[in-house]
Parts: sequence; C-alpha cells; structure tokens
Amino acid sequence: MTNGPARPTPTTSGPDTSAQEAGRAVVSSPAAFETPPSPDGSPAIATPQPPKRALAVREVEVKLAATPAALARLQALPLLARMADGPPAHRHQVTTYYDTPDLALAAHGLALRVRRQGGQRVQTVKTWASDAGTAAAAGRREWEWQLPVEGDGPDIGLLPAGIFNLLTSAQWAQVAPRFATDIERTALLLHPDPRTSVELALDQGEVRLSMPNAPETGPGEETTWPVAEVELELKGGRVAALFEVAAALHHHAPLRITTGSKADAGLRLLTGKPAAAVPAQPAALTPVTTVAEGFRHATRHALGHLLENATVLLESGDAQALREMAAASRRLDTAMRLLRLAMTLPPAAGSAPFAKTAANPHAEAADGLRRRLIPLRALLEAARGWDRLAERAAQLPDRKGAPGLSKRQRLALDHAATQARRRVMKHLRGAGHTALVLDLAAWIEGGGWASPALDQPLRTVAPRLLAELQDKVARAIDRLELLAPPAPGAKNAMPQPKAPPAVDALERLRRRAQRLYDTAEVCRGLYPVTAAKPKAAKGVKTAAPKRPAADPLAPLTRLHAAITAPVLARQAAQLVAQLAKVTGPKARSTRLLSRLAQEEALALAKLPATWRGYSRRRMFWMTGR
Repeated sequence: MTNGPARPTPTTSGPDTSAQEAGRAVVSSPAAFETPPSPDGSPAIATPQPPKRALAVREVEVKLAATPAALARLQALPLLARMADGPPAHRHQVTTYYDTPDLALAAHGLALRVRRQGGQRVQTVKTWASDAGTAAAAGRREWEWQLPVEGDGPDIGLLPAGIFNLLTSAQWAQVAPRFATDIERTALLLHPDPRTSVELALDQGEVRLSMPNAPETGPGEETTWPVAEVELELKGGRVAALFEVAAALHHHAPLRITTGSKADAGLRLLTGKPAAAVPAQPAALTPVTTVAEGFRHATRHALGHLLENATVLLESGDAQALREMAAASRRLDTAMRLLRLAMTLPPAAGSAPFAKTAANPHAEAADGLRRRLIPLRALLEAARGWDRLAERAAQLPDRKGAPGLSKRQRLALDHAATQARRRVMKHLRGAGHTALVLDLAAWIEGGGWASPALDQPLRTVAPRLLAELQDKVARAIDRLELLAPPAPGAKNAMPQPKAPPAVDALERLRRRAQRLYDTAEVCRGLYPVTAAKPKAAKGVKTAAPKRPAADPLAPLTRLHAAITAPVLARQAAQLVAQLAKVTGPKARSTRLLSRLAQEEALALAKLPATWRGYSRRRMFWMTGR
C-alpha cells in the first residue's frame, strides 16, 4: 500500500487537549441539522445532551505492503501460531469515510469514519499526522464510539467540542460519504515476550470510490485500489517488538515497510492528486535533552523522513521526494556517527577530549548499520547529481553556439536521470532495504546502546561535538591549500590560486561541512535565541518593538553553500563528460565544461574569505555567548 496525495498540514493541535470535553447534540445524520434557522438566517443546532465521553488514544503501528501470495503464506506460518494468543479471527470490515465536499476535515488533519463489522458499528476520528515519536512507526490519535447497529451514518453529536467547533454548522450539514474500504481481515494477538502484546492484522480487499451519476456519462463509475498489507499495532509493552516481529515476518515472506494507509489511498482516488514530497520537520530538542534522547530524536526523525519520502517516490516518482530522501539519509548517517563518537564520553562530561575506548559491541553495531546504509546513500547521491544537472541544463540556452547541451545530449541526460531514479526505486522495493529499516528501527527503540555517559545533558556535550567537527572542517580546508604563497622577494604580491584540489580532498571537505551543518541544525533547539533589542533613537523614550531574531545558523549556512558550490560544479562537469563520450559531437559539451570549470575556480577563490568570515563569528553553541 502506498501513500496518498499530499495531505493538508493540520491547522490545529486541539484534538489532544479537547478529548475530555463533553460532546454536543446527538445527531445521527446530516438531516438532523434541519432545525429552525436563527434570526440571522444561519442554520441552528439543537440544545445538546452531553454524550458519554471518549478519551483520545494514541495508537502505534507498523504498516507493511504485501502481496496476496505473501499474506497466504503468513497465515500458515508456524511462527505466528507459537506467538498467538488463541486462534485467528476472520472479519469482514466495511469502513466509510466522511467529509465535506471541499474536504474540510482533512484540511484540519482529521479523518471521520464509520466501520461496520458483523453486528457492530464503530465511529472513529483519527488524526492524519503521525505523532508517535517512534522510528519507522505510524502514530495517530484516535477517538472511538460504539453506534447503534441501525443507521447508516456518523453520530456528529458524539464528537468532542474541540473537534466539533472546527467546522461550522453549515459545513457539518454537508458531511457525506466520500470513499469506503472493503477488507477481509485475519487478526491475531501475538505475545513476542511475556510483557508485550502486538495485534497482527492481515488485510486484503480494496478501497472503493463511487462516482456519482452524470447525464453525460450514464451510470456511475466505480474506481478501486487493491489492498494487501500487514498491520502490527502495539497493545502494550516494548515498541522495539513491533520491528522484531515485522523482521521475522519479512524473513518468511517479502514485505515492504510503508507509511501509507487505506485512508491515504482513498484520498488519492478522491482528489486525483499524486503523492507529494514531505519536508523535514524542525528538531524539537530542549536545553534539558540528554545525549541519548537527542540521538533517539534525531534518528527517529531522519528515518521517518526517509520512509515518508520513499513512499512518495515509489508512488509518484517525484524528484523532490528524491531530494528529501538524500537529505534524510545524510542526517541519519550523521546521527549514527555522532552516537559512535558520544559512546567514547566519560560518565561526567568534562573538558577532556573524546577518548579512544576498547571495543564496544553497541558501537560496532552502530557502525554495521551505518555501513548497510551506504548503498542507498550512494544511489541517492548519484540520482541527485543527474537531477541537478538536468535542472541546470533546463536553464541553459540551446540556440546555436550557446554553451548548452545539444538535443541529443539533453535526451541522453533525461534518460540517465530516469535510470538513476529507477535504480533507487528498485533498491527501495528490495528485501534488503526493508530488512535494514526494521533492524535499524528495532536497534534504535531497543535502547541497548544507552549508557550512563549518554544520560548527561546534550547541551553540555554539544559544544565539544561541534567544536571537533568544526576543527575537522578547518583541517580539510588547510589541506586544500587553495592559495599559493607569493614568490620570494616579490613586494605587495598577492597569493596566487593553486591548481584545483584533488577530487577526494574536495569531497572530504564537503562531507565534513555537511556533518557540521546537520549536527548544528539538530542542536540549535538546545540554545533558545531571543529577539534582538531595538535600536532606540537618541532622546526617544518610547519602547519600539523588538527586531526579529537573526538566524543562528546563517553564518554556517553561508559556509556550507560556499563549500558545496565547487563540489557541485565539478560533479556536473564529470556527468557532462560522461554524456559527451556516448553522444557527441563535443563542441557544446566543451563549452559547457569550460563554464563549469570557471564556476568551480570562482567558488574556490571565494572560499578562503568565506571561511575567514565564518571563523570570526561566535556561533551559538560556543561557551560564553
């Protein structure tokens, strides 16, 4: 199952805080809103009778896309019989999702559904946005009410006031069925260990969208989307057990971890919009966050960001999703490297440098998982290189004599970019990628890597981590030797640019700058920045409003861009040279290569001044700020 179209960002955080409020009038269908209008002509709502309260529950689950053959194989798996608490339960579920014509509930990040199963009807409100705080798992808040078997719609009056008040009475009157799911479910309650309970659901069926009748088209059409997936929901116990069970199932049948849902598919069918890339969310660290909490937070967000955009890439092939995945993979690699470094900390942070310690099995496990990420990172970086060159080529003039690409080379470039993206998608569909994600998530959530040294505040450790990363950047810049000393005896001579640095030296500098930037971006929440004081004019006593706070990452952002620019120019030149070998003629390629070489030289010439300007700044993590 894949992700649906880009969902609107929730505009309220209210459902959690309003979960315990009394509901409003009990109304079993939109028709019940037909009450006498108010004096101003707007619909009125009957005086409510407070219904039974429903508390918000947060579910944590892992979803895995499967095939019908894989589901059949899993049902007969002896492993499940050994962990199961009783025989499997087979259920037929028909779930109808309700919203306004303009999807106002979805715009607020909510889904309203009614599920009919056997002799029961259950109404549920779920949040679209995932807030589980766990790696690779979907977590959503939900409210649930039992409805009378008779009836064919939601009971709007049961909704908490915080949810009810999101829409006007006129909008609630327009709430109607939008799509439905028809699922055959096989459910088992598993006990991976004595203290953990996991509900396994093997779902097969379809998402159904009924199109209304229209005179020009005749009878209504029905659009469907097939469903074959495995859901693992934590009922109690260890979160890591979700991924351990998923890994065991994946060992016996091919599965693919996904962040999509049946509601996503229904929304996609309803709107016709393709899935869209998901941007990274800002870090939510505080000054009291510990090293262990900071690592877990960083890896959870990076892994979740990677998986969300992987689902989008497989669904729509969006190039922006590829870009987000590349950024997420870099952040994940940085977090794993920083944990490896933090494991060398003494129990109490001091001013001593990081020490070399004896072999640590958890550190070795971190290194092993990070090495397993390398193939995906390499594929993503290669695909991003072709995409960047395609973006650059699209902006180049193509008239005769211009330093652009020929038509044949542009076609070859588009083909190379498409093939690189397909290699990434093939890797994502492979069994090895799912196995890696499950192993990584289980390791993160298991917490066996935690130690007393990681319980100290991250704010006391971050300056040392960042200072060491910054020193590595400085050493890499020094090794480049960008400026040659003036000739002996020359007066007022300016240093002359040297030959272009080696590829490996330039790439090493880029990687170190990227790690410094990613780490600083995560740690910026540890150091709250206040608004700047206004500059008061002389003799004026009136208090002027404070100026907006400057971006604390701005100097580092400029340095990162200055270091990245020559690397990207050189990578683009390498790709153009590859195209020239297979397409010819080379005249336009030669001119373009010359332009890229000039861009690289200019960027390298500006780098020393940018570095000197950055070095004079006192960054936000430096003590005594």
